[in-house]
Amino acid sequence: MIFRSVSVALAAAMALCVGTPAEAQRNPRANEVIRTDPAVRQGRLPNGLRYALMRNDRPVGGLSIRLRFDVGSYEEPDEYRGIAHFLEHMAFNGTRGIPEGELVRRFAEAGVAFGRDQNASTSMFATTYDLELPRSDAASLDLAFGWLRDIGDGLTLTPEAVAREQGVIIAEHNGRLGPARDWYEAYQAFAAPDARSRVRSPIGTSETIRAIDAGALTAFHRAWYRPDNAILVIAGDLPVNQMEARVRRAFGDWRAPSEPMVRAEATPLDPARPLDVLVYPENHLTSTVGLCRLSPWQTLGPDTRERRRHYITRGLWAGILNRRLQLLSQGADAPFAGASVSISPWTREANAVCLNVTPPVDGDWRAATAAALTEVRRMEAHGVSDPEIKRLVDLQKRSNSTSIRRADDRYSSSLVQGLLGLFPVHGLDPSGFVRPRDIPAIYNGVVAGIDAAAVQADFVSAWNGSEPLIAVRMPEPPTADEVRAVWAEAMAAPAPEPRPADEELAGWAYEDFGPAGEIVSRETIAEPGFTRVTFANGVVLNVKSVQFTRSQINVSVEMGGGRNAVPDADFQTASMGAGLVWSGGLGQHSLREIQDLFPTRRIGVGVRMQNDTFQMFSTVAPAEFELQLQAMTALLTDPGFRDDFPGQRRQMIDTVYRNVRTSPANVLTLAVGEALAPGNPRLLPPREQMDALTMADIERIYRPILTETPIEVTIVGDLSEERMIEKAAATFGALPPRTLVSPDAGSYLIRYGDARPQVQATHEGAADQAMFTATWPLFVGDASRRREQRALELVRGVLQNRIRDEVRETLGATYSPGVGTRFEDGGDDGSLSVSVATSPADIERVREAVRRVVAEVAAGQITQAELDNVRGPILARIPETRATNSWWYGVLNGSVREPQKLRDAVEWESDYRAMTLDELKAAAAQWLSGEPIEGVALPQPAS
Repeated sequence: MIFRSVSVALAAAMALCVGTPAEAQRNPRANEVIRTDPAVRQGRLPNGLRYALMRNDRPVGGLSIRLRFDVGSYEEPDEYRGIAHFLEHMAFNGTRGIPEGELVRRFAEAGVAFGRDQNASTSMFATTYDLELPRSDAASLDLAFGWLRDIGDGLTLTPEAVAREQGVIIAEHNGRLGPARDWYEAYQAFAAPDARSRVRSPIGTSETIRAIDAGALTAFHRAWYRPDNAILVIAGDLPVNQMEARVRRAFGDWRAPSEPMVRAEATPLDPARPLDVLVYPENHLTSTVGLCRLSPWQTLGPDTRERRRHYITRGLWAGILNRRLQLLSQGADAPFAGASVSISPWTREANAVCLNVTPPVDGDWRAATAAALTEVRRMEAHGVSDPEIKRLVDLQKRSNSTSIRRADDRYSSSLVQGLLGLFPVHGLDPSGFVRPRDIPAIYNGVVAGIDAAAVQADFVSAWNGSEPLIAVRMPEPPTADEVRAVWAEAMAAPAPEPRPADEELAGWAYEDFGPAGEIVSRETIAEPGFTRVTFANGVVLNVKSVQFTRSQINVSVEMGGGRNAVPDADFQTASMGAGLVWSGGLGQHSLREIQDLFPTRRIGVGVRMQNDTFQMFSTVAPAEFELQLQAMTALLTDPGFRDDFPGQRRQMIDTVYRNVRTSPANVLTLAVGEALAPGNPRLLPPREQMDALTMADIERIYRPILTETPIEVTIVGDLSEERMIEKAAATFGALPPRTLVSPDAGSYLIRYGDARPQVQATHEGAADQAMFTATWPLFVGDASRRREQRALELVRGVLQNRIRDEVRETLGATYSPGVGTRFEDGGDDGSLSVSVATSPADIERVREAVRRVVAEVAAGQITQAELDNVRGPILARIPETRATNSWWYGVLNGSVREPQKLRDAVEWESDYRAMTLDELKAAAAQWLSGEPIEGVALPQPAS
């Protein structure tokens, strides 16, 4: 199941409370509760269950349901920490209406995939069950509401099932161990030593998990799973009256216990605590300096204009300060690689304003910290400017306008998350759920009363909470006294000068690329249905006007030969460099200048290297479409390759090399790769090689690709095809002909041959973590073997279910085993791989179980029911998948280079529907009967 940190989940919803009664006095409506969207029906059953219902037809026929209980790890007894999360697991392990082991099969028959459509999560204050139904027919609804009601008062909780699940949860717990977890616990002990939340991580501890038995679970379930502590929200393609009738029928006779719920008292942090310092030596994580100042926990109450004024004011100063810090991180002499300010609640115990600083790799943490604090003090002394406020306000106004245009595009799965916010978790504030067309008027009315003085005052109040709690994490941290001295010096320094006004910028230099391109051919591709245009310069354009997501357009440009055209010696540079191309800006404008020229327009270009092509891509609104095409064309003609972000590049490299040895999966991937092909250029190179990487190296590879190779353009989205073609003609179509042919320079392809090595490696992570993998080589992807590939994908699904049942449910040796297939047309050998994160003690049990399950499948022990259970959820999602911009974009993108993509789009559904059990058995027998390549990663021996 999913574990969610309450700090992350609530940070976006909660605000630091800074009271301004004067505003409420000036505006008598300031404290009126803002009206909820009238399309939402709310109610309460006589037994106390509260619900919110909303009709929505995205996806057509589907239904999204969430059942939340307002209890989490905060209410757990000390001896049973982790019991709320344990109970969440048990809802999937036997109920009054669904025996243990039957749930996955029964829901698969309704098109529901476990994990994807059916899941749950536990936080410190709530436990939520998620269900996505692709169909809202009577049988599916009976199944869904029956299970949800059983969660309330029909869990079987047998000792045998509890014992099996205990191993699963221990495996989940162990999977979270490692340097990051150790740091989290050390920081919690430092920052909140007396807080109840410090020892209330929802996963619990290995000792308390082992102590939980069926009796403890039954008692916790009886105490907290009750209708007057439950929230049910539903959004989907069903009349609200029918939804409500279902709710009443399923939950109306659920009886609430007579005894009251007794909640744990919050343990507020001490805002008078003096300055304190934590120094933490750590080799595997990024070096950081964090400063947090606390203020007493307060709630803001219902969704009112006054509360929104708090949110908006906070967002303004945080956004402005973060932009200032981001600008300071640019350039060769930047004092830090990154810095940011954040505001978040610490459970129900305090509010915190934190400044986090990432020093340069091998740089001076003192100078980095002092520079960030200087910028904070600058805002404290001089505030913000009207243009800075206007920049953020205009951005939000554009976003609000977009939300209106996309109101009918919202998916039910996102709506139910908003509906849950209407019901505050105990002790926390509710969220608003407003009709999209009302949002601009509310926002505009509130923000009109916020000026620079108000923003500054709010910041000063927020920043000057408690004395700071400073935590320094790095391989060789300073002493606490040295940290205190840096803080004291920064605070004693003279007030910084006001921030200089932004420089005047020259106009956008890339509006005109010459005469628009002449169209030499235009055709309609009947299957699957789109238009293809060819310009006189050779540029091919695929266009499709769709409105599944309004105000959104996807654009891609494919060029060059991808990985196959890169010499092996340059593979790592090309792979990492792709993500840095746009950061180098353009010949006439740096990235910062582009952002300043268009402060309210979201312009950006992604670049990635694929097997046989390079791709530029972007997603934009129609208002930015023309400018976005200009920016992409400018990158194709005049890339800048400016080295404006060297600190971030070095930091990215440093993070990779620090973390890689602590992950059993990463260690094993590298070890198996080296065993199969020593010197494989795709494996992680020596750090010295990557540390020496410069923007000049990236330019050497990418400039000819960008400026000289032929291109194929795809545009899909909410714009007329004529408009798409017109703007493409003025940009891509206006380019000179491009004729550079990318050579087949990359000689390395994965070829397994007959080698079946057994690889063992050691990792530097937690002592309770191990990894087992088994890989069966397949064939190189090819259009002529597509049906065989699809048969193997269904075999993969059968194995996924079998291995989950055997290794997770029966052995209790893992949390989430994985089975995956990989195919590349004309590229690497394909493969089917099993990966299992487990404990060192369970490695041999896992190996034996995986071998046995795969051998049974290879021997033809697959049933028609298993095939149907895998295929059903795939087929159930086809209509929803096709009714998206992204599906069309994926099909059209690169379809000239790969015409097979169009045939795949047309044929894959019929192939899956027609696939026979004999085809699965034949594919499994041919490809899974041999020995696999096996790998084991174990912790390094204790020194």
